[in-house]
Amino acid sequence: MAAIQRRKAPREIVMFVYKDAHLLDISGPMSLFAAANDFAGFRAYDVSLAAASLGNVVTSAGIALAATRKIGRVMTGIDTLLVAGGIGIDAQLKEQRVIAWLKRQAPYCRRVASVCSGALLLAKAGLLDGRRAATHWVRCDQLAAAYPEITVERDSIFVRDGKFYSSAGISAGMDLALALIEEDLGAAVVAQLAREFVLYMRRSGGQAQFSPALRAQDTAPGRIAGLQQWILAHLDQALDVETLASRVAMSPRHFARRFHDETGMTPAAFVAAARIDAARQALAEGREQVDQVAQRLGFGSAERLRRNFRRHLAVTPSQFRQHFQTSGEA
Repeated sequence: MAAIQRRKAPREIVMFVYKDAHLLDISGPMSLFAAANDFAGFRAYDVSLAAASLGNVVTSAGIALAATRKIGRVMTGIDTLLVAGGIGIDAQLKEQRVIAWLKRQAPYCRRVASVCSGALLLAKAGLLDGRRAATHWVRCDQLAAAYPEITVERDSIFVRDGKFYSSAGISAGMDLALALIEEDLGAAVVAQLAREFVLYMRRSGGQAQFSPALRAQDTAPGRIAGLQQWILAHLDQALDVETLASRVAMSPRHFARRFHDETGMTPAAFVAAARIDAARQALAEGREQVDQVAQRLGFGSAERLRRNFRRHLAVTPSQFRQHFQTSGEA
């Protein structure tokens, strides 16, 4: 194993936190940076929290964390600045003092990163203009609509664009932290960390594996919403536009337009997402063979199921089952 280049001073890792930030957004990445010191064999990192005022900050879990740095003036010496996400992010987007500080602070940091919905704060500060970025799948539409100059990577676990990094929902912050540590200390240290924390060094696939692909079920009550529920119960049947349109007594053209208007998805995209989501759940439960899942959910063959998994989730059914199975045998 190549020797790690020891620095004269630890890198300062600072995370900006606020009321109702998500506890895991904070504790997950910061725990990894702190633990990296043990595996590196020297103090590679100093970790701390920054907030609008010194003292306890109550997270969305009701647990208070101590902020030892106060925002306002530029903090010299910060190597990596991270911004947490959480339900409190919407209130922070209205805090001009926070936005102004991020704008001033970012040029003095080697790396700037966000966890989960923290990307919205970086976007509000103009730091992601013209860049690619990731955020929690629930916030992707909000980020894309409010900041059209940002290319939203909807299925990425994390994204790097220059010195700016952004990650998807919650636990993806730990994937990002591992990547940042690997940049600094190498793969051997990260492999030890991953084993210690029972994490994957590089998680396969994107956040579509974890987001409910069928969020279009939030459609307002009516014929389309009823049809969605029918589709979910009949995934083994032919679900082409003509068949679906006939069930709601519409012409195929009118049906396709109305379905998209009400759900934001085409009928074909909804059916594909429904089948993928059902297959994902079946494989995680581990009760059926891949070919049985394929037949029951309308894929037709195991090979077609494999092609769909690679296209939508960037993993094979076997890889998904290996990583996420909750019971039964693979």
